[in-house]
Amino acid sequence: MKNLNEVLLQGKSIAGEHKLAVHDGLLSMDYDELCEAVFHFAGHLERLGVRSGDRVGLWVDKSCRALAAMLAVTHIGAIYVPIDPANPIRRVEEIRKDCQLSILITSAEQLDQCTRDFSIQCQVIVLNEEYYGKAELISSLTCWNDAMQATRLSSPVKVNPQAVAYMLYTSGSTGTPKGVQITHENALAFIGWAKEKLTLSEQDRFANHAPWHFDLSVFDIYVSLLSGASVHLVSELLSYVPKQLIDFIEQQKITVWYSVPTALKLMLEAEPLFGERCERLTHVIFAGEAFEIKALKVLRAQLPDTRLYNFYGPTETNVCTYYEVGKHVPDLLPIGYPASNSIITIRNQQGDKLSQGLRGFICVSGPTVFAGYWGKTAQNSEYYNTGDLGYFNEFGELMYNGREDHMVKVKGYRIHLGEVEHALNQHKHVAECVVVLNEDKQLHAHITIKEKAPTLLELKMYCAKLLPKYMLIDRLQIWSQLPLTRNGKYARKALMAT
Repeated sequence: MKNLNEVLLQGKSIAGEHKLAVHDGLLSMDYDELCEAVFHFAGHLERLGVRSGDRVGLWVDKSCRALAAMLAVTHIGAIYVPIDPANPIRRVEEIRKDCQLSILITSAEQLDQCTRDFSIQCQVIVLNEEYYGKAELISSLTCWNDAMQATRLSSPVKVNPQAVAYMLYTSGSTGTPKGVQITHENALAFIGWAKEKLTLSEQDRFANHAPWHFDLSVFDIYVSLLSGASVHLVSELLSYVPKQLIDFIEQQKITVWYSVPTALKLMLEAEPLFGERCERLTHVIFAGEAFEIKALKVLRAQLPDTRLYNFYGPTETNVCTYYEVGKHVPDLLPIGYPASNSIITIRNQQGDKLSQGLRGFICVSGPTVFAGYWGKTAQNSEYYNTGDLGYFNEFGELMYNGREDHMVKVKGYRIHLGEVEHALNQHKHVAECVVVLNEDKQLHAHITIKEKAPTLLELKMYCAKLLPKYMLIDRLQIWSQLPLTRNGKYARKALMAT
């Protein structure tokens, strides 16, 4: 298998036509129904002029129809670009301009955000059966029913394995999001490794907790399909509602769960009988942020026979290391051993390799490393420097040791504090701004003001037009003058302690 668009047909050959493929709470599709929806939607995209290498945006909540649309994009060799459904329309338009989307796939609910002053400037496909809302604001608009009447395109378009399959936008240091280009080869190296390493099969039932613009979702969707298993989509509304998540796991008979540790910790705190109610879980995987050892020990006690894995890897490398947690949880949790045929080295600022025990930058090379940022020079270095610090312990296990720059993670989302600062600095009453992540994992803005002091609510409402919800500040402190270090830089460490 060389292309990501072969995964669905491979899964169908394992599972059979009438086995459940995807369930979204309202609608289910078996493998035959999903394939038919993909084939017709692919034909519709081709009819609208989409070709290999074109970018197609998905600004829509998770659903069976949305999954079919996403798979249809890769089916014809185009590049899908998932966009956070909670993003304000201005940010969607910013992404559209940056990567020159040829089509945006969305829903009536999302499209209703359009105004005469601000609308989407490309072809639009609405996943509702019909749409009459603000059609006059869109130059070209079609619906789900139109797509399902298109001539079916049953054979996936063959593309170069090194061609880009999808693009994930991450926080950028300049205030502009960056498109991380993942090739078919990158994705398949991880997906194939994960299926074999975890010994997953058509009997498994995967939960898809992560939103699709978040790289954790790649495992949920593609490893489940490659295995001939089923994937059960967790509604965005339930993502951090612990009791309903537990109900979901129990009712959907989930066997494979993958999320940031925050979701698992919330469930453990909400339900003393978590392990009893979720006894079907055979695999629990976590990634995206550090798992507090105390909470991890509770999880292990609740699920003594479940295989627990710690995955590590920034968006640019997919998952590049893994660690399987044994019966005994160590006091310092490793990020483990190379995954997906990755090569991990520790290097200093000059790029020299460091020996075991010495701390330096975690650098990754191998088949999962991305093809570069959209619109930037291609990634052609012999390795990718993650910006994370780490070292190899005496057992040859990779240990994580924090970050060198101002990139932080909140609930698994990677956030460049500079992008939040950039948005705040555009407010008319903000003179200077420094944003830090405090000990409570909250984004704390420290500002000086012009004329009058804005409130926290006022700044959050302003930034909601520019940033995703997870990048909005939690606290605000106003200074007459921001504290500085001896060399004239903002005293970020001091601000983190306030």
